[in-house]
Amino acid sequence: MKHFRLSTFVALALFLIAFGPAVLQRREVSRVLHWLEGLGVVADSSAQLAASCGAGIPGTPDPALVVRVEEPSGLVASWQTVGGCGAGSGGGSSVGLKWIGRNVTGGLFNVQEQVTYTKLGEPGYPEYNLFFNTLISADIGQKWSVGVNLPLVYKYLVDPKKVGGTGVAAVDYSNSGLGDISILATRKLGRINSLLLTGIVGIPTGTYDAHYNASGTPDYLNQSQQIGFGEVTGSLILDQTLDEMWGLIVFGGAAAWRGGKNKLDDYRAPSGTVYGYAGYFLGPFVPACGLSVTGFTGHDRDKGAPQTTPLVSMAANLSLEWSTNWIALLVAASFPYGYDGVTEDDNGNPRSAWRFLPWTVSLGIAVAPF
Repeated sequence: MKHFRLSTFVALALFLIAFGPAVLQRREVSRVLHWLEGLGVVADSSAQLAASCGAGIPGTPDPALVVRVEEPSGLVASWQTVGGCGAGSGGGSSVGLKWIGRNVTGGLFNVQEQVTYTKLGEPGYPEYNLFFNTLISADIGQKWSVGVNLPLVYKYLVDPKKVGGTGVAAVDYSNSGLGDISILATRKLGRINSLLLTGIVGIPTGTYDAHYNASGTPDYLNQSQQIGFGEVTGSLILDQTLDEMWGLIVFGGAAAWRGGKNKLDDYRAPSGTVYGYAGYFLGPFVPACGLSVTGFTGHDRDKGAPQTTPLVSMAANLSLEWSTNWIALLVAASFPYGYDGVTEDDNGNPRSAWRFLPWTVSLGIAVAPF
């Protein structure tokens, strides 16, 4: 029954993401009509305006243009055309905790710093992960943007050898350094650049073969404990932004090649994601919420051994952004729930294939220097 309720909730959320924008757009068209009447502007007919929604029919206003004309004092950046800061969460991931509010502007380039914390590991043996992603991007003309993401990674592992309590003192380890650098390129499409196509290539600059002992037979860390993967990764993301009087809606999809198999026989399965976000403008603040659903082609493997990684995961994402024309701040969290298809543990005892996955919190800052 619990799984049925969850499936119903997810189905309802996806339905709202799919059809909510159309309903909201109809409501805003009525508001625009009333506003135009107050200005003495006469359209061909209210029916024609409602039917077209500004879709190029002569005599009907462009809703995006109306937003720009009605609320110029509240716009501190080009959120109308680019839909937010950056092209994802950085770090080579296809979809993450996204900036979808107003962007900073006016500089030669944009700098986005995002600190993300996630707790992994087994009960009693936690792994604390910190990612410091620095995304530097710049526009090339009106249609292109390029960038590079530089991730610094710190992982603290509590007794990963599991020797504590066996008469031997527990030993904690840490692993840190430069992760896998990502190169991004974004093409802005559409009449008002509201459709973004972003390609991301991950370069294997992070160490993927860290081990416990420096001599003899190496005892390699698990792949989740490494700071790199050792193989090229790639993602393709398509974002559509809908401008509304009250805020904006971003929805899209992504396909990710997560590296395949590396030299240690670690394997990460390809994935595909669909998602939707909505942000509401409250002066300089933009509270936002979103839902993402990700599917994987199979389980990941650690040195050839299958892992109980999810085959499907669903994540509720919440964020709050604050911005001026030169700085933007973000606080965000993600709460995923997944299905791994494994119904027995290592001892043959029954287990649920559905479970909550590690949650993530993130702090971000974006500036546009010079």
